[in-house]
Amino acid sequence: MGGQGESKLTDLGAHEWRLAVGYRYLHGNQFFVADQVNGTFAPFGQPIIYHIHSADVTVTYAATDRLSFSVTVPILDGTQSAVRLDTVRHDAHAFGLGDISLVASAWLLNPQTHTKGNVAFGMGVKAPTGSNKFAGDFFRANGSSIQYPVDQSIQPGDGGWGIIVQMQAFRRLFARGFAYLSGAYLVSPRALSNVTRPPPNTSVHWSVPDVYSGRAGLIYALVPEQGVSVSLGGRIDGIPYHDLIGGGDEGFRRPGHVIFLDPGVALTRGRGTFTLSTPIRVSGSLADSATVRFSVPASSATPGCEAACVLSPEDQAIAWVITSCAISNSEPLCASDKMRASRNAST
Repeated sequence: MGGQGESKLTDLGAHEWRLAVGYRYLHGNQFFVADQVNGTFAPFGQPIIYHIHSADVTVTYAATDRLSFSVTVPILDGTQSAVRLDTVRHDAHAFGLGDISLVASAWLLNPQTHTKGNVAFGMGVKAPTGSNKFAGDFFRANGSSIQYPVDQSIQPGDGGWGIIVQMQAFRRLFARGFAYLSGAYLVSPRALSNVTRPPPNTSVHWSVPDVYSGRAGLIYALVPEQGVSVSLGGRIDGIPYHDLIGGGDEGFRRPGHVIFLDPGVALTRGRGTFTLSTPIRVSGSLADSATVRFSVPASSATPGCEAACVLSPEDQAIAWVITSCAISNSEPLCASDKMRASRNAST
């Protein structure tokens, strides 16, 4: 949604409701090592391809002019295509309800008397309503397959409860021009999920990582009489190396961050607003291989890899797909926009 969500933050009066529906599509096919694209490290030198569709329905109720409550219900449809151990490309797919979130948010200043600028803080919970063990075929080198949970990046949920902390602010800078700022952090108290890595690393569990997102930029009412506005800003989505609480360092995670240029356009008609945004990746940095891979004997490693390369293609998938979602008051900031990429602003 770019910064357009912040342009409608104060339009709810006491006892009013808002319904917001967001859709996002994420396509990825570049293989990262640290902050560089390096396809030679991909499984068998072939790219891992992601197609992730996510939809979010958010219902907001304003208890007063300053206090509101939002419930977000996400649905995710994800596909990961990769060359497996049998040297054949296969698709893994997951679909289902994501992790539902409830957030309370309050303006520090009275919106009725501070129309030129305000700051809001929010806190809420994320429930593990989405499956984190949607299974698919895991292909072995001899061509046989077993049922095993698909990659964490396309799972609808992460398997843990979360605490959401967020803030948002805006300030009028000039006629028809506003600056906006928003951020959200998902605290995951649970260290490890109940899902293990594919063979041969079945003793290693997926982590339930923290996820963060931040945005800042400008909104300009381009054609106010027609309800047309545009926005331009920056955005960062990430998974930290270490959780604030809960640990999780002994599990498998893909820490790092991605920075986007975040242009958007909005059209308002009556009480409804339609927004469109296409984030453009500017830079990114992923953990080094020592952080996200586990060593196996050299005799078991993928041909062409050193001993540090694990056998499973997923173990080598240092790909940007955020799958845990944080929630902002006005929109989901999915890190799908999940750094797992994580999975919550609507685009």
